[in-house]
Amino acid sequence: MESDLGGDEPPIYAKVQLCSGMVIGLGFHASYPQQFLRTNLKNGMKSKKSRRVPKDHPNSTCPNCGHDVVFVSIHSEIYRYGDDESAVELPVDIPVYTCESCGFQFTDWEAEEIKHKALCQHYGVLNPKQILSIRKRLGMSRVRFAEVTGIGEASLARWEKGINIQNPAMDRYLRLLEDPENFRRLLNQASKNDSPSDENEQNVIVFPHLKLDDALRHEQLNFSLRFSL
Repeated sequence: MESDLGGDEPPIYAKVQLCSGMVIGLGFHASYPQQFLRTNLKNGMKSKKSRRVPKDHPNSTCPNCGHDVVFVSIHSEIYRYGDDESAVELPVDIPVYTCESCGFQFTDWEAEEIKHKALCQHYGVLNPKQILSIRKRLGMSRVRFAEVTGIGEASLARWEKGINIQNPAMDRYLRLLEDPENFRRLLNQASKNDSPSDENEQNVIVFPHLKLDDALRHEQLNFSLRFSL
């Protein structure tokens, strides 16, 4: 669950679904799995020296066979994003866990976070941690930040959790909010909109209307259309 300031939970990323050892699809989950399973390394992936995972680490046990001796190493691979002609390929270094007993290999949310960060860097936009940092420096909950900025709370949550990437316009808006003075002005404007002043009430023009007295009511009751010849 989110804390008072929100966003303390790790980002949510795509869950890799496996069927008979083959990757069959991707899907977003509200509560991401502890591990993102993988059965083999991609072609061309290079690994560096491995070390044993400490017993108190969440990934110290193999999710495939339950063996308690797992090693982790940094692997260099090419992360491909997109399927059409606009797809990009980005080099990334991710931690890969390998079971000593069955040889099963898997990654966790940290690897997906590294890929997402590389993608944000490629497109020149703020990554989830940077967006979350802006809000926390301002000391605001996600709900209040959304109220002041006009950004949808759901959109803000998706950016902070790495589900979506903000468009360039919203990214520039967020960068402007890094300046406390800009945010102070925005906060003042939001306060004025929330609490109309006496001056604003004096400027309200009352919509003109007819007073319904007895004479006018009598005319309404006796009104009828006349036929023209």
